[in-house]
Amino acid sequence: MERGAEKQWRPWAGGLYWGDAAGETKERVKRMDRKPFAMVVMGDSILWGQGLYPAEKIHARVADGLRQRGMTVTARLLAHSGAVIGTPENAGEAVPLGGAYGGEVPVGNPTVFEQAQAALKGAAVDAETDLVLVGGGINDVDIGTLVNPLDVRLDERIEEAFYRRMKLLLEKVYHDFPNAVIVVTGYYVFFSDYSEANLAQAALKALGFNVPVMPERVSDQLLDLFITNRLIERFEHFYDYSEACLQRALRELTEAVPEMRARVFYADPKFKPEHAIGAPESLLFGINADLSPQDPAVIAEGRARACEEHAAKLNPVQQLACPRATVGHPNPAGAQRYADAIMQQVRYALPALFVDG
Repeated sequence: MERGAEKQWRPWAGGLYWGDAAGETKERVKRMDRKPFAMVVMGDSILWGQGLYPAEKIHARVADGLRQRGMTVTARLLAHSGAVIGTPENAGEAVPLGGAYGGEVPVGNPTVFEQAQAALKGAAVDAETDLVLVGGGINDVDIGTLVNPLDVRLDERIEEAFYRRMKLLLEKVYHDFPNAVIVVTGYYVFFSDYSEANLAQAALKALGFNVPVMPERVSDQLLDLFITNRLIERFEHFYDYSEACLQRALRELTEAVPEMRARVFYADPKFKPEHAIGAPESLLFGINADLSPQDPAVIAEGRARACEEHAAKLNPVQQLACPRATVGHPNPAGAQRYADAIMQQVRYALPALFVDG
């Protein structure tokens, strides 16, 4: 490469592009003009949109934002509740649960690696997809590990999921979708100092962790000690360390392959402590006093039927939690916040699509 020809940010069409010639970006935009803007969504319950109507899901809101720019958008939703990232070595051809509410049932397969492979539809690469949304990791860590203060493997599991597995996954997605912008999503603090203690206790019970992690009856003092010093502390640590591991993976990938900076982005919805479960401005589904879920009845009832239909694929804790699996997931306002964060990264990656006139 000649001196001065290194790839760098350059102004074009009212924004910035990453490349050594404007023709790269112009051709990319022309390609989008010739066909619908294609999106693939892979991950776990966050990107599936647990408990949300189809139009409220994160990817649907992103698609709406793109349509408002005059684009024709197609979206392929492969994410589902319970999905683990998995590993490339163990990626098979698992079939997702069927039915309108199959995606609401928390099962590990298809893994996100399997979803990425399924998106190729047997091809070596997919050069037609323009945007890939990808997320995952908490199910690899396992919620049981997260809420158990006696489990000392939390950091080990976080690092395995958010650094090692996610790094391998992003490498695969980057090479398998050579023309796509890739936006990675993270998580948030589920419980905070703003969470009401009784709602936090009910949320744990709804997830099947009332004994021995959360006994049926404890003194207010003991409950306060548990919530303050154990539960909140572990969830905050999960968020902080998972973010650090994911950022480490992204940093190492882009240092090794600088061109990835043009196509791989991280979307942070920036949830605050006051947005946690049971907090006054919560952006997450909580649980009602009678342990009924807070998502719309038609979705909750559909999920309950799907949970019963697929009960054989769930362990006892999952069977108990499945009908109330919306606990801790973004509500409609939370999903909009995720979509806004994703759109911000899409605008940064593809500024020419957002130029008026």
